[in-house]
Amino acid sequence: MDYELKDFRSEVVEQSKTTPVVLDFWAEWCGPCRVLGPVIEKLAAEAAGQWKLVKINTEVHQQLAAQFGIRSIPSVKMVYNGELVAEFAGALPEAQIRQWLKENLPASQDDDTLAHEELLDQAIASGNRTETHRLLEYLVGKQPENAAFISALAMSWLPDDPEKSRQILAGHEHDSKYEIQFQTIDTVAWLAKLAAEAPDEVPMQEAFKQSARQVVSHRYEEALKGFLHILGTDRALYEDGARKACVALFTLLGENHPVTKSYRRRFSMLLY
Repeated sequence: MDYELKDFRSEVVEQSKTTPVVLDFWAEWCGPCRVLGPVIEKLAAEAAGQWKLVKINTEVHQQLAAQFGIRSIPSVKMVYNGELVAEFAGALPEAQIRQWLKENLPASQDDDTLAHEELLDQAIASGNRTETHRLLEYLVGKQPENAAFISALAMSWLPDDPEKSRQILAGHEHDSKYEIQFQTIDTVAWLAKLAAEAPDEVPMQEAFKQSARQVVSHRYEEALKGFLHILGTDRALYEDGARKACVALFTLLGENHPVTKSYRRRFSMLLY
């Protein structure tokens, strides 16, 4: 991932109003910078949007380096709400950097995110889709780089609005992290199209369409039972359509959903 500074106002000043921004001042000729760089980039990736890393090459951005009073590199500074809140110099070990982050990241941000995640779990468990959408949109707004929140938000609009799901993932078409989500959206959109077709005179094809109708009406367990029967009877139907439908439903529901847990093993046995 490219963390190099492109626009200071948008990436640091504006971003810091909602998310802590960690600035890594470095230069290509600096040996310790090459030691610190991979470590802090790894931590930034793990943070999944809790804080943002911006690397600033002091040879390219000499004026910025002067404004921040950089006298030696590597030098790391944390900016939040437009203010400098913490800093350290030198290539610290990973454990010390983790401790520095733990001590200086705003606790309120962590608490707020955790509180909303708990509310989200309750909304999902109760089947409150409106509240689920609202909470996921809030969490994505707080952590716009969090792939888990983005994926969950996209999946939360299925099976009702596949196009809305695509819009949420717009711009991520070539990101392998979202490959299964795009496949799921395509499969659910296809099932919705089949569900809208007239009844089929061929019994197995009609059975498949009936399961597709159950997906559209959120009757997921009934749909899975039908698809699993077809998977074990006529796997070639609709070009392995039953397998694709099962995979899409498991992704839509999530691995911890009771229906997924009940039928995942049978699905695997039918495959192999």
